[in-house]
Amino acid sequence: MLERACAAVAHGFRFERVGIVRWIEETATLVPFAAVGLTPAEQIALPAALPATDFSAFGRALAAQEAIFVRAPGREECVPDDIVSRFGIGSFVIVPLISDGRCLGFMTCDQRGAAFELDESEVDLLTTFGTLIAAFLEKAIEHGELRRLNELKSQFAALASHELRTPVAAVFGAVRTLDEREDELTPEQRQSLRTILTQQSKRLFELVENLLDLSRLEADAIRVEPTEVNVAERLASHIAGVFEPGTDVTTAVPPSLVAVLDVQALDRIVSNLLINARRHGAPPYLVAAALVNGKLTVAVEDRGGGVAPAFVPNLFERFTRGTTDASEGAGLGLSIAHSYARTHGGTLSYAPALPHGARFELTLSVGTARAGPSPANRTSELER
Repeated sequence: MLERACAAVAHGFRFERVGIVRWIEETATLVPFAAVGLTPAEQIALPAALPATDFSAFGRALAAQEAIFVRAPGREECVPDDIVSRFGIGSFVIVPLISDGRCLGFMTCDQRGAAFELDESEVDLLTTFGTLIAAFLEKAIEHGELRRLNELKSQFAALASHELRTPVAAVFGAVRTLDEREDELTPEQRQSLRTILTQQSKRLFELVENLLDLSRLEADAIRVEPTEVNVAERLASHIAGVFEPGTDVTTAVPPSLVAVLDVQALDRIVSNLLINARRHGAPPYLVAAALVNGKLTVAVEDRGGGVAPAFVPNLFERFTRGTTDASEGAGLGLSIAHSYARTHGGTLSYAPALPHGARFELTLSVGTARAGPSPANRTSELER
């Protein structure tokens, strides 16, 4: 329905591309939702989420509560360079989708890099269309949330019946054996049972941590609390906690790399990426980080078999697992890492590593986040 609405706007106003993005107010993030006119290459290049602070026109449209026409991006109407290069941006229109005084998203319209003109009446008409489309978007969001919650309930039931039962049964069995027959066991047998206890307890701890993260993300209970962090020391601590001593891990992180960001987000994302590399990849491993133009990039690589191309589209979905080591893990780690990145206005992406393996790259805006900003504050930040 939303794609048909986009097509109608494209036909009526002679736009080549029309898209709808959701507006996540809590994190000032834009999430692509529906579109027409995109080429296959543009669909692949479309990021999963974008920080709205990178686009000043969205802030103006949000503040004005009406369509904004931009003849050409420039110093006053900033558009990220990578977006300009990948998509070609000339004249464009940003239409806020307002329902009951609340912005649910935006409609974007352009002619694939070409310049064009719109008169005032056409801009006003697009504002009216935005109000109508907002009603469809609201229904789509509600329907999607209900369907997603029903799927999550079914998936969680399956998870609880298998993933929780397996480590709990192993721990119970080892403890009962030690309680009832410890005097009959050899030192090697006792050590073997204690190893099982350590391994399965760790697995259970990781699973419970992921489930707690999942519940907090579902309840929107994650808040941005930026503090100054020595990134090199933080990454070194996680590497030591995930990999056994002597593991072939190379780091490419400036020792003095310091960034202002949310520690919880960094910790949960990086720990899940490292655990994923250890579990599904192979050494040598690489952990790299850099700070460029106010954005922190952290990359984790391994030299395993990589991700099967058919599985890549579902890589960050909850409760999904690849074919390698399928018996290990609950299919939550990458999904939670991806959700944390989006919650904090960042991105997490996958690409095959060279010559082989997997490469996950995290990008987080640093130094500008605030805990619990009010809508007014968010608007002023977008306008800046």
